Amino acid sequence: MELYKKGREIMKCCVTGHRPKGFPFERQDYIFSYLKYMELLEQEIECLIREGYTHFITGMAEGADLDFAKTVLFLRDQGEPITLEAALPYPLKPSKKMTAYSEARDDVLLCCNQKHIVSPYFHQGCMQKRNKYMVDQSDIVLAIWNGERTGGTWNTIAYAQTQNKTIRYILLSEL
Repeated sequence: MELYKKGREIMKCCVTGHRPKGFPFERQDYIFSYLKYMELLEQEIECLIREGYTHFITGMAEGADLDFAKTVLFLRDQGEPITLEAALPYPLKPSKKMTAYSEARDDVLLCCNQKHIVSPYFHQGCMQKRNKYMVDQSDIVLAIWNGERTGGTWNTIAYAQTQNKTIRYILLSEL
């Protein structure tokens, strides 16, 4: 799918959010708060699609990033004309020990329309560089946030604010 729609650039959305330890509830299918979160995430992405957003960018981290990616792929499989880009902080190497996360990540990567590697190698700060890339490429940022003003999610929100990006929130503390 081309990244232009009727002669104009398409509207892009990236996600920032917590890894599992930043969630205030267990991330399992049978937990009510998790189900509510996943439902809100799907509704928010559907709303963004209705508003004209058709290109979605994920950082592919475990937790919110991967939830976002899986939801975008689900909606794309349902016929929505959308694309998914994986913004990787550095080239991924095959895992010696496969985990549920690495298997899910690899499955999502196979289905992405685009992959962008921000740094040729791992170094301190490459995650933040990846986050800045995603914000810079996007018109809007979806923040899946627990309210804490520390860490990568907060740093990405703060950077998006300095770039005058529109930010939408799914507040984990309200689930």
